Amino acid sequence: MGPVMQGGQLSQNHWTIYMLTSATGSVQLNMQLADSVSDRGKLVVKEHAYVNSNTAVQFWDIPARPNTLAGTVYNLILSKGRHRYNMTEGGVGCRWWVFTVLRDFAASDLVEAGKVDEFLPNLSYNFSRGVAPITLPMKQGSFY
Repeated sequence: MGPVMQGGQLSQNHWTIYMLTSATGSVQLNMQLADSVSDRGKLVVKEHAYVNSNTAVQFWDIPARPNTLAGTVYNLILSKGRHRYNMTEGGVGCRWWVFTVLRDFAASDLVEAGKVDEFLPNLSYNFSRGVAPITLPMKQGSFY
């Protein structure tokens, strides 16, 4: 991440999903640019030995239903084609991907729909350390 403009204080927020798998571990679902020459996204799934990233500017918890497995969540992403995503021009669009995937989780009853609805307005802001959140229009990538 870095400032939105040279010398600026606002970060280029990158949104990602962490599934907590234990009291000390998580699996990250991260839609990121596949390369530097296209807008093609790549879903990176990575296991971590922590539950909170030390680079997170902000985070929210949306509890999964009891007995929800990371494999079930991953299979839902694949079945919905959410791993096939084009970012917008300039390589943004991760907020739209998170928005879509969380709605899929709610529609499949993996999480409580009301908790997702409570969270979704947060996607309308840019969050930076030491600065009040500012409204930032969400850019919509496309699934293929």
